[in-house]
Amino acid sequence: MSSEPQPANTAPEPASTTPSEDATAKLTPEEQRQQSDAAASETDAAPAPAGVNPPATTDAPPATTETMAAASGESNPTPPESAKPAGGRGAGPLAARGLGVAKPASPSVSTEQLSKVQEAGGKGSGSKPKKKKSAPRPRLKGESDQEATSKPTAPRRDAARKVAVPSVRGGLSDDLQAELDAELAAADVESMLGGSAGMSDRKEPISEGTRISGRVLKIHQDSVYLALGGPDEAVVPLEQFTEAEPTVGQSVEVIVRGMSREDGLYLCTLPGSTIDVADWSDLEEGSVVEAVVTGHNSGGLECKVGGVRGFMPISQIAEYRVEDASEFVDQKFVCLVTEANERRGNLVLSRRAILEREREEKRKEQLETIEPGDVLEGVVRLVKDFGAFVDLGALDGLIHVSKLSWERIKHPSEVVGAGQKLKVRIDSVDKDTGKISLSYRDLLENPWDTAEAEFAVGSIHRGTITRIAPFGCFVRLAPGVEGLVHVSELAHHRVSKVDAFVSEGQEVDVKVLSFDRDSQKIGLSIKAAKQIAEDDAKTAEPEIEEPQREVAVKPSHAGPLKGGNNRDSGGERFGLRW
Repeated sequence: MSSEPQPANTAPEPASTTPSEDATAKLTPEEQRQQSDAAASETDAAPAPAGVNPPATTDAPPATTETMAAASGESNPTPPESAKPAGGRGAGPLAARGLGVAKPASPSVSTEQLSKVQEAGGKGSGSKPKKKKSAPRPRLKGESDQEATSKPTAPRRDAARKVAVPSVRGGLSDDLQAELDAELAAADVESMLGGSAGMSDRKEPISEGTRISGRVLKIHQDSVYLALGGPDEAVVPLEQFTEAEPTVGQSVEVIVRGMSREDGLYLCTLPGSTIDVADWSDLEEGSVVEAVVTGHNSGGLECKVGGVRGFMPISQIAEYRVEDASEFVDQKFVCLVTEANERRGNLVLSRRAILEREREEKRKEQLETIEPGDVLEGVVRLVKDFGAFVDLGALDGLIHVSKLSWERIKHPSEVVGAGQKLKVRIDSVDKDTGKISLSYRDLLENPWDTAEAEFAVGSIHRGTITRIAPFGCFVRLAPGVEGLVHVSELAHHRVSKVDAFVSEGQEVDVKVLSFDRDSQKIGLSIKAAKQIAEDDAKTAEPEIEEPQREVAVKPSHAGPLKGGNNRDSGGERFGLRW
């Protein structure tokens, strides 16, 4: 199989360039020369592998095909015929382009060699950039070069002085111990340990409307500061002290109106003091104002508070029922604002709320102070069948009908009446419910104190029957002293019905059978008094001796009687003893 010979003068196609060759072609001649020098120095420094000739280091122009062939010792650069592929043409892309002709060596370095050179240069020079030296400062007069070049050092601060932590187990220093001993010597340690430790003795917390007593601490500008006990303090406007300015240490009674959270002080006012009202902005529900009564109608009173007109219902004038409201005209009252509506123009006042509030505060205070046995003065407000109610100021008490008089009465109106002033004695007090039992007769002279000597046992007295019962009747011997005549002591015969034998209001004579001072009981007897009266009447009459009278039937036989009774009866014959 023969092949067509290839012409010898056929020129090879230009070889395809690599990426490194394209990058080299874009460089300027000067840059290409610098890269060649760098590659040459690297080649000289690194040992060449076996069988590989080191690259040339001369500055020769780029090698051609002829020069490469001459260097290798070949005479003809054209490859031999046996090396050509069959058919006269080479197979593959190289055969199509240059028929397998070798490419000339490139004078440029490869990308791997360039990266190695850059890495070697970076290791030798160091990765950190060099700092730029700053210009030296000018040297002062009399200063050496070393002092001028040295950096100024900041003045060193002295270390903070350490303070030793006091030990609980260790003792105090001499100065502290002396100061402590001086303070303890001036203070009363027993009162400090046994007292309230600066806390108040109040059992209930301070609330709005509470009446409390405080001590004046100081007067600053237009305010008076009070100590309420413990850590609590209050402030009162100075303008409310109209009579006299208070002094430090003086005790003042005030009413709590609120609390200032910012200052931590209670806002207080004097009892009966009011706020100044100029217009509707000064009015609010719950505030205390002073009202002037300008008129009245069937529903209540027409009032004026500052420059605002108001109304007081007739039920809010007083604690009791008011029939005629005209008696309150042109009077000034301290009232509580129950409604303040500027849009509708309604201002409703209540004087009764102030009276009830003050009465409740006084009631609590008076209830804590009174004890059984105390004598108080009051006014009778209401009389009922079972007793009378007495107003003691802030409290009300009841006098039972049995405690009104030592005598037995049917109705309390026999002793007391509504509106009557009297003194009463407290029998018992229930501080939980507020109930108080009173006695009026205990302040009167007790007739039982002298009754024992006057009505001795065995004495006879005249009395009046006051009450009849199935078991007997009661007889009044003296005012407040009564005795009981039992049904068995009414007569010598059996009495089935007491009212059939005696009647109420009848005066009878009775004899004292027993006297019990503690239980205040006297036992009486009507029949014993009658028997004694009859015996006394008999002994009082003189005895008259009458002559013996003659026998009306004279005896007709004289001498002893016949038949006799002075002989044996004959009974012994029959075994009889007579």
